[in-house]
Amino acid sequence: MVANWRRKKADNRITLLRRSNMIIVSVNGMLRGVVASSEKLTIGRFFDGMASESESVLSLRFFGPSSPLAKLFYRPRQPCRAESFFERKNSLPDCQHGFRERRSCTTMLLKTLDNWTAALDSSSGQHVHAVFLDWAKAFDRVPHQRLLSKLQHHGVDGEVLRWLKNFLVGRSQFVRFGGARSEPCEVTSGVIQGSVLGPLLFNIYVSDLPAALKTNLVQYADDCTVFKVVSCQDDVDELQDDLALVDIWCTNNGMQLNAKKCVAMDISRARQPWTPQYTIGGVALDYVCTQRLLGVHISRDLRWNHHVDVQRKKAARTLGFAARNLRGCTQRVKRMAYLTLVKPKLFYGTPAWHPWTKANIGKMARTQNKALHFIYGSHVPPPQNMKMLSVPAQLVYNDLLLFKKSLCGHTDYNAMARIILGRVHRGDDPQHPRLQQPPARTELGQCVFDYRVVAFWNAAPPALKDCSAAQFPSKCKAYVRINKQ
Repeated sequence: MVANWRRKKADNRITLLRRSNMIIVSVNGMLRGVVASSEKLTIGRFFDGMASESESVLSLRFFGPSSPLAKLFYRPRQPCRAESFFERKNSLPDCQHGFRERRSCTTMLLKTLDNWTAALDSSSGQHVHAVFLDWAKAFDRVPHQRLLSKLQHHGVDGEVLRWLKNFLVGRSQFVRFGGARSEPCEVTSGVIQGSVLGPLLFNIYVSDLPAALKTNLVQYADDCTVFKVVSCQDDVDELQDDLALVDIWCTNNGMQLNAKKCVAMDISRARQPWTPQYTIGGVALDYVCTQRLLGVHISRDLRWNHHVDVQRKKAARTLGFAARNLRGCTQRVKRMAYLTLVKPKLFYGTPAWHPWTKANIGKMARTQNKALHFIYGSHVPPPQNMKMLSVPAQLVYNDLLLFKKSLCGHTDYNAMARIILGRVHRGDDPQHPRLQQPPARTELGQCVFDYRVVAFWNAAPPALKDCSAAQFPSKCKAYVRINKQ
Protein backbone atom coordinates (compact mmCIF):
# COMPACT_ATOMS: atom_id res chain seq x y z
CA MET A 1 0.00 0.00 0.00
CA VAL A 2 2.88 2.35 0.84
CA ALA A 3 4.51 1.57 -2.52
CA ASN A 4 1.28 2.37 -4.38
CA TRP A 5 0.93 5.64 -2.50
CA ARG A 6 4.51 6.65 -3.37
CA ARG A 7 4.02 5.66 -7.00
CA LYS A 8 0.82 7.71 -7.20
CA LYS A 9 2.54 10.70 -5.58
CA ALA A 10 5.42 10.44 -8.07
CA ASP A 11 2.99 10.26 -10.99
CA ASN A 12 1.24 13.41 -9.72
CA ARG A 13 4.55 15.24 -9.53
CA ILE A 14 5.44 14.20 -13.08
CA THR A 15 2.03 15.36 -14.32
CA LEU A 16 2.39 18.70 -12.52
CA LEU A 17 5.89 19.17 -13.96
CA ARG A 18 4.67 18.46 -17.47
CA ARG A 19 1.84 20.96 -17.10
CA SER A 20 4.22 23.56 -15.69
CA ASN A 21 6.55 23.09 -18.65
CA MET A 22 3.60 23.39 -21.04
CA ILE A 23 2.55 26.67 -19.40
CA ILE A 24 6.09 28.07 -19.52
CA VAL A 25 6.41 27.18 -23.20
CA SER A 26 2.98 28.63 -23.94
CA VAL A 27 3.70 31.88 -22.08
CA ASN A 28 7.00 32.28 -23.91
CA GLY A 29 5.15 31.79 -27.16
CA MET A 30 2.53 34.36 -26.21
CA LEU A 31 5.22 36.92 -25.48
CA ARG A 32 6.43 36.38 -29.04
CA GLY A 33 2.85 36.62 -30.38
CA VAL A 34 2.56 32.87 -30.98
CA VAL A 35 -0.09 30.44 -29.67
CA ALA A 36 0.92 26.80 -29.39
CA SER A 37 -0.84 24.39 -31.75
CA SER A 38 -1.97 22.22 -28.81
CA GLU A 39 -4.05 25.16 -27.56
CA LYS A 40 -5.76 25.61 -30.92
CA LEU A 41 -7.33 22.14 -31.15
CA THR A 42 -11.11 22.06 -30.65
CA ILE A 43 -13.30 19.04 -30.00
CA GLY A 44 -16.72 18.50 -31.56
CA ARG A 45 -19.46 16.65 -29.72
CA PHE A 46 -23.06 15.79 -30.55
CA PHE A 47 -25.88 17.04 -28.36
CA ASP A 48 -28.35 14.48 -27.04
CA GLY A 49 -31.99 14.43 -28.11
CA MET A 50 -31.40 14.73 -31.85
CA ALA A 51 -34.63 14.84 -33.85
CA SER A 52 -33.49 12.56 -36.64
CA GLU A 53 -30.38 11.30 -38.39
CA SER A 54 -30.80 13.93 -41.11
CA GLU A 55 -30.53 16.67 -38.46
CA SER A 56 -27.64 15.08 -36.54
CA VAL A 57 -25.04 17.35 -38.12
CA LEU A 58 -26.98 20.41 -36.90
CA SER A 59 -26.52 19.22 -33.30
CA LEU A 60 -22.71 19.18 -33.63
CA ARG A 61 -20.94 21.81 -31.53
CA PHE A 62 -17.23 22.47 -31.11
CA PHE A 63 -15.66 23.30 -27.76
CA GLY A 64 -12.33 24.74 -26.74
CA PRO A 65 -9.12 22.91 -25.88
CA SER A 66 -8.28 21.48 -22.49
CA SER A 67 -4.63 22.45 -22.07
CA PRO A 68 -3.77 24.26 -18.79
CA LEU A 69 -3.03 27.65 -20.31
CA ALA A 70 -5.90 27.50 -22.78
CA LYS A 71 -8.35 27.12 -19.91
CA LEU A 72 -7.48 30.68 -18.92
CA PHE A 73 -9.21 31.78 -22.12
CA TYR A 74 -12.27 29.58 -21.53
CA ARG A 75 -13.22 30.77 -18.06
CA PRO A 76 -16.79 31.85 -17.22
CA ARG A 77 -17.76 35.15 -18.74
CA GLN A 78 -16.25 38.21 -17.02
CA PRO A 79 -15.08 41.68 -18.12
CA CYS A 80 -11.62 41.79 -19.69
CA ARG A 81 -9.21 44.53 -20.68
CA ALA A 82 -9.86 43.98 -24.36
CA GLU A 83 -13.54 44.76 -23.81
CA SER A 84 -12.66 47.93 -21.89
CA PHE A 85 -10.40 48.98 -24.79
CA PHE A 86 -13.22 48.70 -27.32
CA GLU A 87 -15.69 50.37 -24.94
CA ARG A 88 -13.39 53.39 -24.58
CA LYS A 89 -13.08 53.68 -28.35
CA ASN A 90 -16.89 53.33 -28.81
CA SER A 91 -16.29 50.44 -31.19
CA LEU A 92 -19.43 48.62 -30.11
CA PRO A 93 -22.82 50.08 -31.11
CA ASP A 94 -25.35 51.08 -28.47
CA CYS A 95 -27.87 48.53 -29.75
CA GLN A 96 -25.54 45.60 -28.88
CA HIS A 97 -26.28 44.13 -25.43
CA GLY A 98 -24.60 40.75 -25.65
CA PHE A 99 -21.51 39.95 -23.54
CA ARG A 100 -20.95 43.54 -22.43
CA GLU A 101 -20.35 44.92 -18.96
CA ARG A 102 -23.45 46.40 -17.26
CA ARG A 103 -25.66 44.96 -20.00
CA SER A 104 -27.70 41.78 -20.10
CA CYS A 105 -30.73 40.09 -21.61
CA THR A 106 -32.87 42.12 -19.22
CA THR A 107 -31.54 45.49 -20.43
CA MET A 108 -32.16 44.55 -24.06
CA LEU A 109 -35.67 43.30 -23.32
CA LEU A 110 -36.44 46.41 -21.26
CA LYS A 111 -35.38 48.87 -23.94
CA THR A 112 -37.07 46.92 -26.73
CA LEU A 113 -40.37 46.33 -24.95
CA ASP A 114 -40.43 49.93 -23.69
CA ASN A 115 -40.12 51.17 -27.28
CA TRP A 116 -42.86 48.89 -28.53
CA THR A 117 -45.20 49.67 -25.64
CA ALA A 118 -44.67 53.42 -25.97
CA ALA A 119 -45.53 53.20 -29.68
CA LEU A 120 -48.77 51.28 -29.06
CA ASP A 121 -49.71 53.52 -26.14
CA SER A 122 -49.21 56.72 -28.14
CA SER A 123 -52.27 56.21 -30.36
CA SER A 124 -54.92 53.59 -30.87
CA GLY A 125 -54.49 51.26 -33.83
CA GLN A 126 -50.71 51.77 -33.97
CA HIS A 127 -48.58 49.03 -35.55
CA VAL A 128 -44.96 48.01 -34.94
CA HIS A 129 -43.48 45.56 -37.42
CA ALA A 130 -40.62 43.47 -36.06
CA VAL A 131 -38.49 41.00 -38.02
CA PHE A 132 -36.59 38.42 -35.98
CA LEU A 133 -33.46 37.43 -37.89
CA ASP A 134 -31.76 34.05 -37.66
CA TRP A 135 -28.16 33.62 -38.71
CA ALA A 136 -27.03 30.16 -39.78
CA LYS A 137 -24.10 29.13 -37.54
CA ALA A 138 -23.12 32.76 -36.99
CA PHE A 139 -20.10 32.16 -34.72
CA ASP A 140 -18.71 29.50 -37.08
CA ARG A 141 -18.87 31.61 -40.24
CA VAL A 142 -16.76 34.63 -39.25
CA PRO A 143 -13.91 34.88 -41.81
CA HIS A 144 -10.58 35.26 -40.03
CA GLN A 145 -8.93 37.68 -42.43
CA ARG A 146 -11.91 40.03 -42.58
CA LEU A 147 -12.16 39.94 -38.78
CA LEU A 148 -8.48 40.86 -38.47
CA SER A 149 -8.94 43.78 -40.85
CA LYS A 150 -11.87 45.05 -38.73
CA LEU A 151 -9.79 44.73 -35.58
CA GLN A 152 -7.05 46.76 -37.25
CA HIS A 153 -9.66 49.35 -38.23
CA HIS A 154 -10.63 49.70 -34.56
CA GLY A 155 -7.05 50.38 -33.47
CA VAL A 156 -5.67 46.91 -32.74
CA ASP A 157 -2.15 46.60 -34.14
CA GLY A 158 1.37 45.48 -33.33
CA GLU A 159 1.97 42.42 -31.18
CA VAL A 160 -1.67 42.26 -30.06
CA LEU A 161 -2.89 41.94 -33.65
CA ARG A 162 -0.16 39.41 -34.37
CA TRP A 163 -1.17 37.34 -31.34
CA LEU A 164 -4.89 37.47 -32.27
CA LYS A 165 -4.03 36.38 -35.80
CA ASN A 166 -2.05 33.44 -34.44
CA PHE A 167 -4.89 32.69 -32.02
CA LEU A 168 -7.45 32.47 -34.86
CA VAL A 169 -5.50 31.10 -37.83
CA GLY A 170 -4.14 27.57 -38.01
CA ARG A 171 -6.74 25.93 -35.79
CA SER A 172 -7.82 22.34 -36.25
CA GLN A 173 -10.73 20.34 -34.94
CA PHE A 174 -11.96 16.78 -34.74
CA VAL A 175 -15.22 15.05 -33.79
CA ARG A 176 -15.49 12.59 -30.92
CA PHE A 177 -18.59 10.38 -30.79
CA GLY A 178 -18.72 7.47 -28.41
CA GLY A 179 -15.35 5.75 -28.68
CA ALA A 180 -14.63 6.93 -32.22
CA ARG A 181 -12.61 9.96 -33.24
CA SER A 182 -12.27 11.58 -36.64
CA GLU A 183 -9.11 12.89 -38.28
CA PRO A 184 -8.27 16.56 -37.46
CA CYS A 185 -9.15 19.12 -40.14
CA GLU A 186 -8.21 22.79 -40.49
CA VAL A 187 -10.64 25.51 -39.36
CA THR A 188 -10.79 28.36 -41.87
CA SER A 189 -13.47 30.52 -40.22
CA GLY A 190 -15.26 31.12 -36.96
CA VAL A 191 -14.58 32.32 -33.42
CA ILE A 192 -14.40 29.91 -30.51
CA GLN A 193 -17.67 29.54 -28.62
CA GLY A 194 -17.38 29.31 -24.86
CA SER A 195 -14.20 31.38 -24.72
CA VAL A 196 -13.67 34.84 -23.28
CA LEU A 197 -12.47 36.33 -26.57
CA GLY A 198 -14.97 34.58 -28.87
CA PRO A 199 -18.10 36.65 -28.10
CA LEU A 200 -16.09 39.89 -28.02
CA LEU A 201 -14.55 39.18 -31.42
CA PHE A 202 -18.00 38.37 -32.82
CA ASN A 203 -19.40 41.64 -31.46
CA ILE A 204 -16.58 43.54 -33.16
CA TYR A 205 -17.22 41.71 -36.41
CA VAL A 206 -20.92 42.67 -36.56
CA SER A 207 -20.44 46.16 -35.09
CA ASP A 208 -20.75 47.88 -38.48
CA LEU A 209 -24.18 46.36 -39.26
CA PRO A 210 -26.33 49.00 -37.45
CA ALA A 211 -24.67 51.83 -39.39
CA ALA A 212 -25.94 50.34 -42.64
CA LEU A 213 -29.61 50.49 -41.56
CA LYS A 214 -32.14 53.28 -41.19
CA THR A 215 -34.63 51.49 -38.95
CA ASN A 216 -34.20 50.28 -35.37
CA LEU A 217 -31.98 47.30 -34.62
CA VAL A 218 -31.41 45.51 -31.30
CA GLN A 219 -28.76 42.82 -30.88
CA TYR A 220 -27.70 40.30 -28.31
CA ALA A 221 -24.64 38.73 -29.97
CA ASP A 222 -26.17 36.87 -32.95
CA ASP A 223 -29.82 37.49 -31.92
CA CYS A 224 -30.91 40.41 -34.10
CA THR A 225 -34.30 42.08 -34.35
CA VAL A 226 -35.16 44.83 -36.83
CA PHE A 227 -38.31 46.83 -36.11
CA LYS A 228 -40.10 50.00 -37.14
CA VAL A 229 -43.31 51.83 -36.27
CA VAL A 230 -45.34 51.66 -39.48
CA SER A 231 -48.25 53.91 -40.34
CA CYS A 232 -48.10 54.01 -44.14
CA GLN A 233 -46.72 52.10 -47.10
CA ASP A 234 -43.54 54.22 -47.11
CA ASP A 235 -42.66 52.87 -43.66
CA VAL A 236 -43.16 49.32 -44.93
CA ASP A 237 -40.92 50.00 -47.92
CA GLU A 238 -38.22 51.45 -45.67
CA LEU A 239 -38.24 48.35 -43.47
CA GLN A 240 -38.06 46.14 -46.56
CA ASP A 241 -35.12 48.17 -47.87
CA ASP A 242 -33.29 47.60 -44.60
CA LEU A 243 -33.91 43.87 -44.79
CA ALA A 244 -32.34 43.95 -48.25
CA LEU A 245 -29.36 45.87 -46.78
CA VAL A 246 -28.98 43.22 -44.06
CA ASP A 247 -28.91 40.51 -46.74
CA ILE A 248 -26.29 42.46 -48.71
CA TRP A 249 -24.20 42.97 -45.56
CA CYS A 250 -24.28 39.24 -44.86
CA THR A 251 -23.18 38.46 -48.40
CA ASN A 252 -20.30 40.95 -48.24
CA ASN A 253 -19.16 39.71 -44.82
CA GLY A 254 -19.36 35.96 -45.35
CA MET A 255 -22.43 35.49 -43.15
CA GLN A 256 -25.67 33.76 -44.09
CA LEU A 257 -29.25 34.33 -42.97
CA ASN A 258 -31.50 31.33 -42.51
CA ALA A 259 -34.45 32.93 -44.31
CA LYS A 260 -36.80 30.04 -43.51
CA LYS A 261 -36.34 30.68 -39.79
CA CYS A 262 -36.63 34.47 -40.01
CA VAL A 263 -40.14 35.56 -39.04
CA ALA A 264 -42.12 38.80 -38.89
CA MET A 265 -44.60 39.99 -36.28
CA ASP A 266 -47.27 42.68 -36.45
CA ILE A 267 -47.21 44.07 -32.91
CA SER A 268 -50.50 45.85 -32.39
CA ARG A 269 -53.78 45.84 -30.48
CA ALA A 270 -55.76 46.88 -33.51
CA ARG A 271 -58.68 44.68 -34.49
CA GLN A 272 -57.39 44.20 -38.02
CA PRO A 273 -53.77 43.00 -38.39
CA TRP A 274 -51.60 44.62 -41.04
CA THR A 275 -49.38 42.00 -42.65
CA PRO A 276 -47.59 43.27 -45.75
CA GLN A 277 -45.16 40.83 -47.32
CA TYR A 278 -41.51 41.12 -46.31
CA THR A 279 -38.80 39.14 -48.05
CA ILE A 280 -35.17 38.24 -47.37
CA GLY A 281 -33.15 36.91 -50.28
CA GLY A 282 -36.35 36.37 -52.28
CA VAL A 283 -37.94 34.25 -49.52
CA ALA A 284 -41.23 35.58 -48.10
CA LEU A 285 -41.31 35.79 -44.31
CA ASP A 286 -44.06 34.14 -42.29
CA TYR A 287 -46.00 36.09 -39.68
CA VAL A 288 -46.21 34.72 -36.14
CA CYS A 289 -48.43 35.59 -33.19
CA THR A 290 -45.81 34.70 -30.56
CA GLN A 291 -42.03 34.67 -30.73
CA ARG A 292 -39.38 33.71 -28.19
CA LEU A 293 -36.81 36.45 -27.70
CA LEU A 294 -33.97 35.79 -25.23
CA GLY A 295 -36.10 33.34 -23.28
CA VAL A 296 -39.24 35.50 -23.14
CA HIS A 297 -42.28 34.61 -25.26
CA ILE A 298 -43.61 37.84 -26.78
CA SER A 299 -47.19 37.98 -28.05
CA ARG A 300 -48.28 40.34 -30.80
CA ASP A 301 -50.60 42.23 -28.41
CA LEU A 302 -47.87 42.45 -25.70
CA ARG A 303 -49.94 40.48 -23.23
CA TRP A 304 -48.15 37.90 -21.10
CA ASN A 305 -50.73 35.11 -20.79
CA HIS A 306 -48.85 32.80 -23.17
CA HIS A 307 -45.45 33.42 -21.55
CA VAL A 308 -46.81 32.79 -18.06
CA ASP A 309 -48.41 29.52 -19.21
CA VAL A 310 -45.19 28.32 -20.85
CA GLN A 311 -42.95 29.21 -17.93
CA ARG A 312 -45.40 27.84 -15.36
CA LYS A 313 -45.45 24.47 -17.16
CA LYS A 314 -41.64 24.41 -17.30
CA ALA A 315 -41.43 25.25 -13.60
CA ALA A 316 -44.04 22.57 -12.76
CA ARG A 317 -42.09 19.92 -14.69
CA THR A 318 -38.86 20.84 -12.94
CA LEU A 319 -40.62 20.85 -9.58
CA GLY A 320 -42.05 17.40 -10.28
CA PHE A 321 -38.59 16.10 -11.17
CA ALA A 322 -37.18 17.52 -7.94
CA ALA A 323 -40.03 16.07 -5.88
CA ARG A 324 -39.48 12.59 -7.29
CA ASN A 325 -35.72 12.61 -6.71
CA LEU A 326 -35.48 14.53 -3.43
CA ARG A 327 -38.29 12.86 -1.55
CA GLY A 328 -36.18 11.91 1.47
CA CYS A 329 -33.99 15.02 1.61
CA THR A 330 -34.05 17.74 4.24
CA GLN A 331 -36.04 20.98 3.98
CA ARG A 332 -32.81 22.87 3.36
CA VAL A 333 -31.96 20.78 0.29
CA LYS A 334 -35.51 21.00 -1.06
CA ARG A 335 -35.59 24.76 -0.54
CA MET A 336 -32.28 25.16 -2.37
CA ALA A 337 -33.61 23.00 -5.22
CA TYR A 338 -36.61 25.31 -5.57
CA LEU A 339 -34.55 28.51 -5.42
CA THR A 340 -31.99 27.32 -7.99
CA LEU A 341 -34.07 25.20 -10.39
CA VAL A 342 -37.72 26.29 -10.23
CA LYS A 343 -37.87 29.93 -9.18
CA PRO A 344 -35.61 31.26 -12.01
CA LYS A 345 -38.04 29.81 -14.55
CA LEU A 346 -40.94 31.73 -13.02
CA PHE A 347 -39.30 35.12 -12.51
CA TYR A 348 -36.67 35.32 -15.26
CA GLY A 349 -36.62 38.82 -16.75
CA THR A 350 -39.60 40.05 -14.73
CA PRO A 351 -38.46 43.70 -14.67
CA ALA A 352 -38.82 43.65 -18.47
CA TRP A 353 -42.18 41.83 -18.49
CA HIS A 354 -44.85 41.66 -15.81
CA PRO A 355 -47.74 39.20 -15.33
CA TRP A 356 -49.89 42.24 -14.46
CA THR A 357 -53.30 40.52 -14.31
CA LYS A 358 -54.63 38.73 -11.21
CA ALA A 359 -55.11 35.56 -13.28
CA ASN A 360 -51.44 35.40 -14.30
CA ILE A 361 -50.18 36.25 -10.82
CA GLY A 362 -52.49 33.55 -9.45
CA LYS A 363 -51.01 30.96 -11.84
CA MET A 364 -47.51 31.77 -10.65
CA ALA A 365 -48.63 31.74 -7.00
CA ARG A 366 -50.17 28.27 -7.38
CA THR A 367 -46.89 26.91 -8.70
CA GLN A 368 -45.02 28.46 -5.79
CA ASN A 369 -47.57 27.05 -3.32
CA LYS A 370 -46.92 23.56 -4.70
CA ALA A 371 -43.22 24.18 -4.12
CA LEU A 372 -43.90 25.19 -0.51
CA HIS A 373 -45.79 21.94 0.09
CA PHE A 374 -42.87 20.08 -1.52
CA ILE A 375 -40.47 21.79 0.91
CA TYR A 376 -42.46 21.84 4.15
CA GLY A 377 -45.04 19.12 3.64
CA SER A 378 -48.67 19.57 4.62
CA HIS A 379 -47.88 22.08 7.42
CA VAL A 380 -46.59 25.18 5.62
CA PRO A 381 -45.34 27.83 8.09
CA PRO A 382 -46.58 31.44 7.90
CA PRO A 383 -44.83 33.68 5.31
CA GLN A 384 -42.79 35.61 7.89
CA ASN A 385 -41.16 32.39 9.10
CA MET A 386 -40.24 31.01 5.66
CA LYS A 387 -37.76 33.71 4.61
CA MET A 388 -39.29 33.42 1.14
CA LEU A 389 -41.14 36.16 -0.73
CA SER A 390 -44.63 35.72 -2.13
CA VAL A 391 -45.15 36.21 -5.87
CA PRO A 392 -46.38 39.85 -5.59
CA ALA A 393 -43.57 40.70 -3.18
CA GLN A 394 -40.97 39.07 -5.44
CA LEU A 395 -42.19 41.12 -8.41
CA VAL A 396 -41.91 44.35 -6.39
CA TYR A 397 -38.45 43.35 -5.14
CA ASN A 398 -37.19 42.68 -8.68
CA ASP A 399 -38.47 46.06 -9.87
CA LEU A 400 -36.92 47.99 -6.98
CA LEU A 401 -33.62 46.15 -7.28
CA LEU A 402 -33.22 46.98 -10.96
CA PHE A 403 -34.26 50.61 -10.33
CA LYS A 404 -31.61 50.95 -7.62
CA LYS A 405 -28.97 49.44 -9.89
CA SER A 406 -29.92 51.94 -12.58
CA LEU A 407 -29.68 54.89 -10.16
CA CYS A 408 -26.25 53.72 -8.97
CA GLY A 409 -24.99 53.20 -12.53
CA HIS A 410 -24.51 49.44 -12.11
CA THR A 411 -26.57 48.69 -15.21
CA ASP A 412 -26.61 50.46 -18.56
CA TYR A 413 -30.30 51.32 -18.45
CA ASN A 414 -31.57 54.83 -17.77
CA ALA A 415 -34.66 54.21 -15.65
CA MET A 416 -35.17 57.98 -15.19
CA ALA A 417 -35.43 58.70 -18.92
CA ARG A 418 -39.23 59.12 -18.80
CA ILE A 419 -39.73 59.59 -15.04
CA ILE A 420 -40.14 63.18 -13.80
CA LEU A 421 -39.06 64.62 -10.45
CA GLY A 422 -42.26 65.95 -8.86
CA ARG A 423 -42.73 68.89 -6.52
CA VAL A 424 -42.16 68.47 -2.79
CA HIS A 425 -45.52 68.52 -1.02
CA ARG A 426 -46.22 69.38 2.58
CA GLY A 427 -45.01 66.60 4.85
CA ASP A 428 -42.61 65.18 2.22
CA ASP A 429 -38.91 64.75 2.84
CA PRO A 430 -37.10 67.50 0.85
CA GLN A 431 -34.12 65.18 0.38
CA HIS A 432 -36.33 62.65 -1.41
CA PRO A 433 -38.75 64.38 -3.80
CA ARG A 434 -41.59 62.24 -5.03
CA LEU A 435 -41.26 60.84 -8.52
CA GLN A 436 -43.97 61.41 -11.09
CA GLN A 437 -45.06 58.57 -13.36
CA PRO A 438 -44.57 59.03 -17.11
CA PRO A 439 -47.72 59.71 -19.14
CA ALA A 440 -49.66 56.58 -20.04
CA ARG A 441 -52.82 56.65 -22.11
CA THR A 442 -53.86 53.01 -21.80
CA GLU A 443 -53.59 50.12 -19.38
CA LEU A 444 -50.78 48.77 -21.56
CA GLY A 445 -48.71 51.89 -20.88
CA GLN A 446 -49.31 51.55 -17.14
CA CYS A 447 -47.81 48.04 -16.94
CA VAL A 448 -44.33 49.00 -18.17
CA PHE A 449 -41.39 49.07 -15.78
CA ASP A 450 -40.83 52.83 -15.44
CA TYR A 451 -44.53 53.39 -14.67
CA ARG A 452 -44.84 50.54 -12.14
CA VAL A 453 -41.69 51.25 -10.17
CA VAL A 454 -42.55 54.88 -9.36
CA ALA A 455 -45.30 53.97 -6.88
CA PHE A 456 -43.09 51.37 -5.20
CA TRP A 457 -40.15 53.78 -4.92
CA ASN A 458 -42.26 56.65 -3.55
CA ALA A 459 -43.65 54.35 -0.84
CA ALA A 460 -40.21 53.13 0.23
CA PRO A 461 -38.72 54.61 3.43
CA PRO A 462 -35.80 57.10 3.16
CA ALA A 463 -33.42 54.65 4.85
CA LEU A 464 -33.97 52.18 2.02
CA LYS A 465 -33.47 54.83 -0.67
CA ASP A 466 -30.22 56.11 0.86
CA CYS A 467 -28.49 52.77 1.47
CA SER A 468 -25.68 51.60 -0.78
CA ALA A 469 -26.16 49.22 -3.69
CA ALA A 470 -24.47 46.44 -1.69
CA GLN A 471 -26.84 46.87 1.26
CA PHE A 472 -29.97 47.38 -0.82
CA PRO A 473 -30.88 43.72 -1.66
CA SER A 474 -31.10 42.57 1.97
CA LYS A 475 -32.86 45.73 3.19
CA CYS A 476 -35.28 45.73 0.25
CA LYS A 477 -36.12 42.08 0.81
CA ALA A 478 -36.90 42.78 4.48
CA TYR A 479 -39.04 45.77 3.49
CA VAL A 480 -41.15 43.99 0.86
CA ARG A 481 -41.53 40.91 3.11
CA ILE A 482 -43.28 43.10 5.67
CA ASN A 483 -45.20 45.48 3.41
CA LYS A 484 -45.92 43.56 0.17
CA GLN A 485 -46.67 39.97 1.27
